[in-house]
Amino acid sequence: MIDSIFFDELYKQFDWYDALFTPVVKECSKQFFFDGFEYKLASISTNMNILAQNDTFFVTKVKINSKNDVYIRISQDAINVILDKVLGKNNRKFELTEVSELEARIITAFNDFLYDSLKDNFNVEPHRRYNEIIHLTYFVKSESSDSAAKFIISLPKDILTPETKDTSTQHFTDADFADCMVEASFQVGTTSFPVADIKRLEPGDVVVFEQSNSSEMTLIAADIRQKFKLTPNSKIVEPYSAVNSNGGMEDSMDNSNLWDSIQVDMSAEFDKVKVPLGELKSIEEGLIVDLCSVYDNKVSLKVGGKTVASGELVIINDRFGVRIERVSESNPASSYGGHSEPEHSEQEKGEDFDYSDFEVEEEK
Repeated sequence: MIDSIFFDELYKQFDWYDALFTPVVKECSKQFFFDGFEYKLASISTNMNILAQNDTFFVTKVKINSKNDVYIRISQDAINVILDKVLGKNNRKFELTEVSELEARIITAFNDFLYDSLKDNFNVEPHRRYNEIIHLTYFVKSESSDSAAKFIISLPKDILTPETKDTSTQHFTDADFADCMVEASFQVGTTSFPVADIKRLEPGDVVVFEQSNSSEMTLIAADIRQKFKLTPNSKIVEPYSAVNSNGGMEDSMDNSNLWDSIQVDMSAEFDKVKVPLGELKSIEEGLIVDLCSVYDNKVSLKVGGKTVASGELVIINDRFGVRIERVSESNPASSYGGHSEPEHSEQEKGEDFDYSDFEVEEEK
């Protein structure tokens, strides 16, 4: 996994590497061959990235101390570009498996010459082992050809002290992207619910979320998770008398199974919706916003990340609730403990509950 901090450093240092290495590469090519090639720095990375895949390279290794080397890799296609220009067009395509002594000497001599021209910029400590390697990938092509090929310079990162370019200058404002749509979800609230009641959820039931407030929600977008104030929608307010004291559920029946009495956390959140970036920015700044478009979307009830039901949002006594329209089906007979169970009738399925859906850990 790439260290994101170091990746950002490379991004900010790209211009420094380009300014240091590219003029030297061009001058070496001009002096060793002639002024007939174009070079472009295409990539800086800490791994041999996708640009190096599916290519065969002629490799020159130059020792910089007792424990470290610099590698210069010229692809087979790049050697073809160079040799066709230097030695004249050849009907035989260059193949590394059939390299002649003259061809090998030319490429090795150029690589050595390139290293000698770069080494004054290296700060190498004797006998120190360097672990982080930087790979600079170049495209090279002759002025008379449109095809480009690759060569790569690989060297220890710590033998250089690159400068970081200041990228803080802004050329755009947030307002420029206010209409861009961003995927987000909104958490309505949470509550604790007995497993027995979850098993008996039915369309038409109303679940009230005790940890909720009709004038507040939580925004979830990428790494952002933030509470915000909103204008309640009066169209979804339900009279308290319409819901019984058990949150819309009938009184739980007595259960001999102790697992049924366990309280688990249930959350309610809208399915992913597209929201304008300008509206999300208003939320971030703490303004009271009107999310009328969101109210029309379905709300999912989730336990341990599993969706158990979905429905429409209602407001009861300044708390959010969900009137259930659809109950999710249980996972096919993967019973607690990982053993298969025989098939049951529809009536039996309502009683025979799969506790593994809610990741209840058995006591050891």
